[in-house]
Amino acid sequence: MFKIILALLSLVIFSNASNLAKIYLNDGIEAVEKVLEQELSKKDFWLGELKDKNVSLGYYDDNVAIVLTNKSDKIIRVYHYDDGKIKKKFIQKDVLTGLAGDKEVEGDLITPIGFYELGKKFDPGDPYYGPFAFATTYPNVLDKTLGKTGGGIWIHGYPLDGTRLDTYKTRGCIAVQNNLLDEFNKLVADRKSYAMTEDKDKITTNANEVATLLANLFAWKESWQNNDIKTYLSFYDQNIFKHKNKYAYEQFAKTKTRIFAKNEKKIIKFSDLSISPYPNIKNEKIFRIGFYEDYRTASYKFKGEKVIYVRLQDDKIQILAEQ
Repeated sequence: MFKIILALLSLVIFSNASNLAKIYLNDGIEAVEKVLEQELSKKDFWLGELKDKNVSLGYYDDNVAIVLTNKSDKIIRVYHYDDGKIKKKFIQKDVLTGLAGDKEVEGDLITPIGFYELGKKFDPGDPYYGPFAFATTYPNVLDKTLGKTGGGIWIHGYPLDGTRLDTYKTRGCIAVQNNLLDEFNKLVADRKSYAMTEDKDKITTNANEVATLLANLFAWKESWQNNDIKTYLSFYDQNIFKHKNKYAYEQFAKTKTRIFAKNEKKIIKFSDLSISPYPNIKNEKIFRIGFYEDYRTASYKFKGEKVIYVRLQDDKIQILAEQ
C-alpha cells in the first residue's frame, strides 16, 4: 500500500501542484488529504497502477500463495503472487476431491466451491488423513449468509495404512499424495495462503474489474467517513446482505443510520488490501475483498482485519456479506 500512496502523491502533486497549495493554505492539511483520498475512488488511477500487474488470480498488497483446485479437471496447483507477478510452483493431477457441485449441508460429501484462508500444517491426530493436514476457513461469512453448513474441510494426505481413498471417502476434503505434501508445505508455509476451489469453469479476473472494485471500495469508505448514509447504504445488497453478527440489511441500515446521525468525525484507513475472484456455482462476478481497517471516532476505535464479499454489477459493488 505504501507504493500506492507514493504513486498517488506523485500523480496529484505533479498534475495539480498549484491547486493543492491553495487548498493547503486555505483549508489545511486535512483538506489536501481529502483530495488525495478522492483520487483513490477513481477507476483511471487504479488502471494506471495495475497496468504492469498480472491480476488474473486477484490483487494483493502482500506476497501470497494461492492453492487452486479444479474439481472437474482433478488438478491442484500452487501459485505464488509476488508484487503483481504470478508463478506456478506446484501441480498434481488426479487430485481427489469430494462430490461434484457446491457444498450446501454437513455430510453431503461435497468439496465447497469458493475462496478460503489456508492455515499452517497440523497433525490431524488420525493416520487416515496422512502425515499432516491444512485447514480451510469453510464456512466463511458468505457461506453462512447463504445457509451453508458443515466444516472441517482440509487439504490432507492419503491414509498411512494404505486404505484406498475415493471421491466419497474424502468427505469433502482435498487429498494430496503423501510424497508431495512436504513440497506443498514448503510453498505455503512462509506466506499468507489461500485455498481457491472451482468446479468446472476457470475463474479469473482482469485489471478492468479489479480497478473498478478498488475505486468502489474507496468510494464506499469515503461515504462512510463523510457520514453520507444514502450513498453508503447504496453499496449493500438489500435482499442478500447479512452482517457477521447475523442481522440482516434492515436492522443493519437502522443501526448505521442512527450512528451516522451523530455526525461524528471519522478517521478510517485501509491497508494490506487483497481482492480475489470468488468461484461460485452460478459463475457470477463475486469477489472477496480483505483489508486491515483502522477506524477512529471520539467514541469508538477499531483496528483489525475485515473482509467483505461483493457482487460486481454494472460497475458497482453490492456487498453481500461483511465480517
